[in-house]
Amino acid sequence: MDDAEAVKRLREGDRDGAAYLVEKYQMDVYNVSLRILGNPADAEDASQDALLLALQRIASYRPDRPLRPWLRAIARNRALDLLRHRLRAPELAPEPSPSVEGTALDGIEAARIRQALDSLTTRERILLVLRYWEDQPVASIAEAMGMSEPAVRVALLRARRALGRLLVHEESGVAL
Repeated sequence: MDDAEAVKRLREGDRDGAAYLVEKYQMDVYNVSLRILGNPADAEDASQDALLLALQRIASYRPDRPLRPWLRAIARNRALDLLRHRLRAPELAPEPSPSVEGTALDGIEAARIRQALDSLTTRERILLVLRYWEDQPVASIAEAMGMSEPAVRVALLRARRALGRLLVHEESGVAL
């Protein structure tokens, strides 16, 4: 069986088509998710979601185009959705220091950074989190975001500057 036959069978309700596509592409979809999320457990969840979504939306797949990029795009989007969800969680706080004063200051600083990140565009937030919190290399970010490496570097520079401006203005009490 090839991709075209599997898609045809799946559209006709044959589970063998789904099994073929999952078996063939599950590692590819997982690897896309892992590069974006950096965590194997999260990547597994995101890749399973992506494959399930792809199977549910197989009717929207255009058979005149390659299947692999379509599946990878779905995986990328599901992983980015999970990352966006993480951005709303308090996991971005730095590890607290052992002293009471240090812990309070760390909490205040984390809140300032989270508030500033929330003021950025979604794209800027994702780029900064992937690079500096998830420690992803520029090449992986470029692939995940569908951008060239130079474009990622420029976008990261702009996002860092925007974050810096927000933090400086917030610290000085100037409203933007």
